[in-house]
Amino acid sequence: MRLSLIFVLALSIHILNAQDSNGPKAVSFAEKMRPTLMKVVGEKWTIKLIGEQASVAVVGIGVVLPPLPKISEDARSTAIYDKKEDTVKLKKELEEKYYYSYLKEIFEATRMIKPNDDEIAKMMNVLSQGGTREGIYHQLVLDSTYGGMENYDKPVKSNAADFAVYFYGRYLGKKIEKESLKGMNAFALKRLIADKSLDIIDAFGDKRDDLEKWYAVMSSDLASKFPQVWTAKLRKDTSSQHHKIWASQVPVQHIKSETMIKIHSAMNSMMN
Repeated sequence: MRLSLIFVLALSIHILNAQDSNGPKAVSFAEKMRPTLMKVVGEKWTIKLIGEQASVAVVGIGVVLPPLPKISEDARSTAIYDKKEDTVKLKKELEEKYYYSYLKEIFEATRMIKPNDDEIAKMMNVLSQGGTREGIYHQLVLDSTYGGMENYDKPVKSNAADFAVYFYGRYLGKKIEKESLKGMNAFALKRLIADKSLDIIDAFGDKRDDLEKWYAVMSSDLASKFPQVWTAKLRKDTSSQHHKIWASQVPVQHIKSETMIKIHSAMNSMMN
């Protein structure tokens, strides 16, 4: 039965790919089917049927993943203090309008529970006194509460490990082995992926356009891979162009906060 299903899928993909070749190129039918195939026949047969996913590809129309910057591993580096002022700013009153929704979403994405009024008030106070979205994030994942979560008996599942290997290679420029994640705590892994993503965002430096492209391709990819996770219209959008336009209109702190929410939310969906 399983072999019959695989044969039918292979034949269908072959026919539809042939039809796709006559139209404009965007995301191929095979790539659209990849998440479903992974669930139905597993990674091994998915690769046999449609091949490896390209490391650099057009997602949507026109946005290509840029070359990834090198992340400095020098603990003595002072590059973080040499960052130029953000070229995109929002008026203070407009920025403050988004405080509550951000705090609620980042709390739920990291802790997997809703914040109470007292927790919201404390974080709101930090932002109102000049704190950053990134600072709030670090506050949530570096405290004793999250530290306790990293000690839960919550090992990384196989599909989450596959995703981590893929994400590290494609978006962080690092090769990791699935075997190295065996027995690792799921809360620890999602924090590490998010932290490395922040490092990459900082490493783009003043190459703002490349940062926007990286974010756009990554967001389009996550929208395709985890359609069941997102409720917001833009987060569900698989068009990398739309994500690029959004990223070009907001401060880097907003790009960082969306990246953190998306990574944690995607990983959360593979923990239950």
